[in-house]
Amino acid sequence: MAAAMKEQKTGLLELRVTVDRWIRVLATLTEDTLTVNPGECPEEPAKPTSTSNPPNLSSSSVPETITNVKRTVRVTKQDVGGLGISIKGGRENKMPILISKIFKGLAADQTEALYVGDAILSVNGYDLREATHDEAVQALKKTGKEVILEVKYIKEMSAFFKSSGSPGAALPWDSPPSTPQRGSELSPEVKEPRSIPLKMCQVSRKQCPPDTENRYFEVISSNRKNSVFLRAKDPAMAQSWFNGIQAGAANLLPRVKEEMKSMQPGMEVKYLGWISEQVAHGPEKPVLAVLTDKDLLLYPSFPESKESLNNPTKSHPLITTRLVHSGPGKSSPLLDSDLSFGLRSGTKQGIETHVFRVDSAKELSTWTHLLVEGCHSAAELIKEVTTACSWNGKECTLRVHIDDGFTLFTEEMGVRKSILLQQPFERLRMSSDDGVRMMFLDFGGPEAEIQLDLHCCPKTIVFIIHSFLSAKVKRLGLLA
Repeated sequence: MAAAMKEQKTGLLELRVTVDRWIRVLATLTEDTLTVNPGECPEEPAKPTSTSNPPNLSSSSVPETITNVKRTVRVTKQDVGGLGISIKGGRENKMPILISKIFKGLAADQTEALYVGDAILSVNGYDLREATHDEAVQALKKTGKEVILEVKYIKEMSAFFKSSGSPGAALPWDSPPSTPQRGSELSPEVKEPRSIPLKMCQVSRKQCPPDTENRYFEVISSNRKNSVFLRAKDPAMAQSWFNGIQAGAANLLPRVKEEMKSMQPGMEVKYLGWISEQVAHGPEKPVLAVLTDKDLLLYPSFPESKESLNNPTKSHPLITTRLVHSGPGKSSPLLDSDLSFGLRSGTKQGIETHVFRVDSAKELSTWTHLLVEGCHSAAELIKEVTTACSWNGKECTLRVHIDDGFTLFTEEMGVRKSILLQQPFERLRMSSDDGVRMMFLDFGGPEAEIQLDLHCCPKTIVFIIHSFLSAKVKRLGLLA
């Protein structure tokens, strides 16, 4: 039997199923999936109830020392009643095989070593960690009189059973009850376990007025078709789950980069992640940002094909893009500005400004560092650009090279004919433009200022010149 997926975290949360209705769920986080299993619970958090158990159920207290510790227990089956336990869970529900009931006076109870909430890892050496519910039932039935159980007590599982009404209440992964249950019923869809793959999922902290406690978070699948809105008992627990899910998704990034490289071999992905873009009118817009060696690409969802990968909704060439603020910014009153950053891009239509928000200080630091480094690296990689222009009424070409500086020349049939002007970057004293079509370069001296007509908005070439200059300063070790 295949080895079980390593469980990272398990606990009780609440899932929002309508605007004002919440249900109790057992959340399980593995290396690549978040699964929530609804119980038949009240809409709001369960209130403390009597700890007394029905007479047919064991009420043994559980020692704290056994939590999450593997134990081996020998059980001698009785002729009537068998092992004296009920089990729940199974691979089909992404749950371990769990002891949900221990009947008082029967074999399991007599051991005084088994508890509701014990996960059965194996029976007589047969691995149950990846077993379906039916496979586990058959394995337990086929044992002889002496049964060796390997178990591990999971405290959260026990709490889940106790919170689901009476200890014998049916849970969604059991067979349906033979008689209808009274009271308000959840729809079949709500009762089903929900799983969100961690690969490129988005996890974000949320507020849910009028309760402004910071104990909500949302997890959305990479294709944005599935999501769960969850509530923890307090802000600390919400942060713990947020950190765990975010770390799990981050651990899968190398695999994601390889998949993207296989779809587009020429693409070198430096980093990717979900960020939220401030929109002039309306709510902020989540986008998947992909940072390559030359561009910042924005997608509405994770691109699953070469075609979607090659068609981002927006592409910002790094060499024409500048980070203008990171952290609190005057231009971002609609956002949590402490976790925002702003970009300006020089385009043929003029300057574009974009403000993005992330969900943690760590993400902000990562994006800030990588964008600055990316702009410098793109400048070093591209090295030079050329553009048509007019100087002193003569049609010519401007070449800007990161090492050689500025060259104006004429050409015919694609072959350089004559050099009209050549100046190194070190001679440049000032640059400016009119925002329409004219660019001014001052190399010092009475006749060293030149005016170039670029025949289009000059902002693209102006931003490239600034990127080359910044990269050259970086070479000198003058930037932190």
